[in-house]
Amino acid sequence: MSNGLKIGSLELDSKVLAAPMAGVSDSSFRILCREFGAGAVFTEMISAKALYYKNENTKDLLHKTPEEEPVILQLFGHEPDIMARAAEELTREGRFAML
Repeated sequence: MSNGLKIGSLELDSKVLAAPMAGVSDSSFRILCREFGAGAVFTEMISAKALYYKNENTKDLLHKTPEEEPVILQLFGHEPDIMARAAEELTREGRFAML
């Protein structure tokens, strides 16, 4: 990979990353970014607590398609136990991998 970027075990085909933007970084936007050369794209900020309490609107933010991979998830919160549970659940479900 000559023009790419490596983050942990993740190898990207481009050094360009699409910056996350609240209210904008949905699946359609991420697909466009990948089509225009972004090596990776980001989800919007996702609340670990909202995932913990199974908030449906928050679950919708997790939607991704194969065309936008790799997708980097931004998980936020202030309670370590809830953050760990959310990360473990998303990893166990195969939705996202931890690097």
